[in-house]
Amino acid sequence: MKKIFFYLGIIMVMSICSYNLTIHYIPNIVYAVFHYKIEKNQNIKDNEIKHFDIPSDQSRNVVMPNPDFLYSTIFYDLSEKDLNINANMPDSTYWSVSFYKPNTINWYVKNDREFDTNKLDLTLTLNDSKSEDFITSPVKKGFMIIRILVEKKDKESINYYKSLQKNIILK
Repeated sequence: MKKIFFYLGIIMVMSICSYNLTIHYIPNIVYAVFHYKIEKNQNIKDNEIKHFDIPSDQSRNVVMPNPDFLYSTIFYDLSEKDLNINANMPDSTYWSVSFYKPNTINWYVKNDREFDTNKLDLTLTLNDSKSEDFITSPVKKGFMIIRILVEKKDKESINYYKSLQKNIILK
């Protein structure tokens, strides 16, 4: 009978350790590795924007990226100041803005249909704000992705969407 309780105790301790490892540590490790690879391979720092071309089957920056989207990414750090994102986004196709915590949890998503205009003007802050243009971040550091759908793959359409992508700026 003592052996059963001993083994049940070991199973409980291992279950708790596995749970904590899976929930608390592995996502942060994944984020840290991703952040390191992007910083090293793409030569971008925190609060700098990186625009990616339409992914191909050879693209490895994102695992299995959608080949219909242009991606712009930012590793943000709000410890010193707020981050303002401005752009003229397309008015005839899907686009979205997403924010992630370092543990890979998505905490904010808004797409073109939820904005009143195609002029993107968002301020990411740590301070509470009731303004629609201010987004209160639950964390100091995280990751943002802006996606723009490219429906037609002809050169003219791709260049048009790339020009819109390149006008996304940080202040």
